[in-house]
This record gives sequence, C-alpha cells and structure tokens, in this order.
Amino acid sequence: MDIVCISSVDWEPLWTRKQQIMSRLPQSNRILYVEPPISFLSPYKDPGVAFKRDLAQTGLRRLNENIWLLTPPVVLPFGSRLPGVNIINQRKIAQSIKAAMRELGFSRSILWTYLHTSCHLMGSLDETFLIYDCVDEHSAYDGFNTQLVKDMERKLLQRCDLVFCTARGLYESKQAYCKQIFLSPNAADIDHFRHADSAETPLAEELKDLPHPILGFVGAIKEWIDLDLIAKIAHNFPHGSVVMVGPVGANIDISSLQNQNNVYFLGHRDRQVLPQYLKGFDVCLNPFRENELTSTVSPLKFYEYLASGRPIASVPMPEIMDFSELVEFGGGPEGFTAAVSRALKDTSQKKEARLNKALENSWESRAEFMMEQIEKHYAQKYNC
Repeated sequence: MDIVCISSVDWEPLWTRKQQIMSRLPQSNRILYVEPPISFLSPYKDPGVAFKRDLAQTGLRRLNENIWLLTPPVVLPFGSRLPGVNIINQRKIAQSIKAAMRELGFSRSILWTYLHTSCHLMGSLDETFLIYDCVDEHSAYDGFNTQLVKDMERKLLQRCDLVFCTARGLYESKQAYCKQIFLSPNAADIDHFRHADSAETPLAEELKDLPHPILGFVGAIKEWIDLDLIAKIAHNFPHGSVVMVGPVGANIDISSLQNQNNVYFLGHRDRQVLPQYLKGFDVCLNPFRENELTSTVSPLKFYEYLASGRPIASVPMPEIMDFSELVEFGGGPEGFTAAVSRALKDTSQKKEARLNKALENSWESRAEFMMEQIEKHYAQKYNC
C-alpha cells in the first residue's frame, strides 16, 4: 500500500504516536510523511520554526527504505480560526503533495490523517481509502474557533472509511459521525523504556548530584501541563528536586519556576537517552491540567513511565483510571502532593506489576491492530 500520512508533528525531534505507528507498519507499505506547515506568522511567534521555510524548498527527503518526508510550503495563518482560510491552505498543500506523489510513483494511495484541517484536503489526492487517527479534541485548543473546528472535523469523520481514537472520550464524541470507528490508545516503546530498570543503564549525569527525592517529568512542556501544580510540588518537597525534561513551548512562561532553587528545566533530550533520566526519578509526574482537552487525552508519557517500572503520580484522567492499582492518583495541589507522597512508598510488587502491564501496551500491538482493521475494511470496500 502507498500511504500519505498528514501529521501534526515533524518527524524529529519529539516522537509521538505518529512516528511510532508509521515506523512500525510493514515495510511493504511506502509512506509519504507530510510534516505540518508553518504560516508566515509562525516564525514571529516561535523563531525556532523559521528553518521550515527553507526546508519546504528542498522537496522530498528520504528517511529510510519505505518512508519519505515532505515539508509543505508556507501557508496563511488562522486556518482553524477563520472560515475559508483552510480551503486556500489545503489547495496549496495538495499541490506539493501531488508533486511528491508523482515523483514517488504513488497510486491508489491511502490518505491517513491526524488533522481536522484535512477535511478540505480529502478528495484532492485521488485517495482510495481515508483514515483519521484522532488523538486530541482539537476544538478545545487555545486560539481555535471551537465551532469551526468541530464542523471541519465532522465533515472529515463523515467521509472517512476508518477512524481510530486514542481515548474513550474521543470515541464517544465522534462515534455518531463515523462509518467505522475503533478505540486504539497510546502505548510505549517497551524495550527501549525498560532500560530505565536495567543495572547496565547509566544514570544521566545531570541527576547524579541532585538531592532526593527526584520528582521528574518527561515530555513537551506546553499549555496542557499544569505548572502551578509543579510549583506546589516543589514547595511541598523543598529538600527534593523537581526535574523537567523536555522542550518548553514558545508561549509558556517558566520564569517563576526558574526562581525556585529546587526546580530544574533541562530542555529537550534525545529519546535514546531518556531511560537514563527515568532511572534517576524516584517518582514520575503526570501533571496535566484538568480540563476538556486533557479529559480526552491518552497520555503517551504515562505508558513510557509504565514501561520504565518507576513509581507514578498522576492527576485523575479518564483514560488511565483503569491503572489505579499501579499508579497513585490525586487531583488538585493537595491531592497531587498526597499522590507523590504515596508513590514515594512504592513497593517492588507494584514495580513488577507495572513492568508486566506495560507489555500489553506496546506500539507493536497497536500498529498490528490498526493494520488488521485497515486491511479488513479495505478488502470489504473493494471486494478483494
């Protein structure tokens, strides 16, 4: 199969569900991975994305035997805020994708999207099968036109041959608009993150001299992370260390936390070395804001924590409450603090249970399930 994947994240540096799934599909599938475009205003908001203007001029970049990367041209801003803008943007994006498809010799392609904006892309690539892998409630994002985004997504859902959702809340809210829909939660690279529990894995140098307990977070630090909660934890554990590993969003103000002498923002670290950081955490933190957006999230970092075997303290999130025997949950500043305190008393039995449970939540199992459904419903559609 030839697959055109419309992703919401670049292939590097931060791996999410998109890269994990695409890299695990059978290599007999050729994949064109389309990275998200920037608008001409984007570099003014985040200078770190300016390089994508030049990257868009390079055309196809071959990643490996079956995956190619494409950065679309710069588009207009406000595609999810103003009616009509997305139509113009998707026409421009479609032109660059069709040129890449011709170069690769793609035919009878599957369009596999992660973006509601694809509602105005579908049909323009002569795709034979349309898949939407829904990982977020896009209409709940700050700065988006809620009703416009919902309308765009429903248009996409109604045309899709197959829809996957990462969380039950997403599944329940999309089900009425779909032909076929399946729940497929996030997962982890189990073999990789289990290295955090190996005696052979070195401890990250930056953690060696920090006072314990080390309470750590790994992931992108964006608007869905509750930094007020992090500040409270740092205050309530003054003799310990709160370690934040991951890139900080362009619009996220961490200045007040940087003034606390036991909070450490280490920035982005290559995924290959993340087990070295998890190895040093006494408790892994899952401090999402409790709102509409996070109520329908399957937190990817949670599954990575699970695979590391380390104790976990989390705010209550519907998608992971089934793990209550393995994780300490607590809502609000006092509840989350209590959850951290309980996690610090974790037992070896719980650790083994987490490691075993993680095996049921691998990216390999998720990719296999999704491909089974795709092949089944594709065959049904074309009687083959």
